[in-house]
Amino acid sequence: MTTFKILIAYKRQYENPIILNVGDVVDLGEEEKEDKWLGWIWAEFKNNQGWIPIQILEIANDRKTGRVLEYYSANELDVGQGDVIEKIKSVDGWSWSRKIINNEEGWIPDEVIG
Repeated sequence: MTTFKILIAYKRQYENPIILNVGDVVDLGEEEKEDKWLGWIWAEFKNNQGWIPIQILEIANDRKTGRVLEYYSANELDVGQGDVIEKIKSVDGWSWSRKIINNEEGWIPDEVIG
């Protein structure tokens, strides 16, 4: 297992993260424009919304909807400076990570990981 230390504390931005299952159809908004976050798109599903990776979608020709190809949770992980994490999956500037001290999992931006 490769571990990393957190350089800068990060607090979750969304208290009610969007959670999607295979086959769900989401309404799509704007794609992220900032270079370090390219590859993410705003999505809405059943009165919830959030950023999701484009790579988990089969996007309709009109680009207004997308069918989800894999389970996805937008849960973010609160981390403090010096916390130790394990990266599980990295996607376009974010990593799904596990905090070693309590096994809690969620997304954190790569820029806070040492």
